[in-house]
Amino acid sequence: MANVQSASFPTRYSRASRILHWLTVVLVLTTIPAGLIMVQDGLSRPVQNGLFLYHKNIGPIILLLVVLRLAVKLAAPPPPLPASVSRGQALIASVVHWLLYAALVALVVSGIVRVQAGGFPMEFWDPLIGGIIGRNKELADAASGFHDTAKSVLIVLIAMHAGAAAMHGLVKRDGVFSRMWPPV
Repeated sequence: MANVQSASFPTRYSRASRILHWLTVVLVLTTIPAGLIMVQDGLSRPVQNGLFLYHKNIGPIILLLVVLRLAVKLAAPPPPLPASVSRGQALIASVVHWLLYAALVALVVSGIVRVQAGGFPMEFWDPLIGGIIGRNKELADAASGFHDTAKSVLIVLIAMHAGAAAMHGLVKRDGVFSRMWPPV
């Protein structure tokens, strides 16, 4: 759980944390709609192929960003929360953050398993991780179902996180939102 802010502590996340956060946001918020649209009936084959190509090849980049984000978090811990944030709110925020990390990792891993076990290429990543998992329909189907459930969980967690950020930035104006504001 986060500490309470005092005058001697920094009030913003490190620049590296903010860059990694916003890169992840952009990729996740483009990957979710791509994933939702690419499975719709009636799409032209070139559009569907482009969406699949984007979706399955961006996932590992998101995983790398999450791993880097966790490493930076260890090296440069988040700034303490303002005194206006109750212990209960701080606990909920911490749980949601860790669940976001877990959901992102679970989505990427299940997506990779789905693609490889389904016998599909990951064009950009095949030279690095191709062939780790052999073709297996049952495994591909299980990973697909898990991926679909994890997607729904991630969407709910993002809504909670964005809603809390908006509340702190627009209603409370207590400095919580500005801690992660983009570094530009």
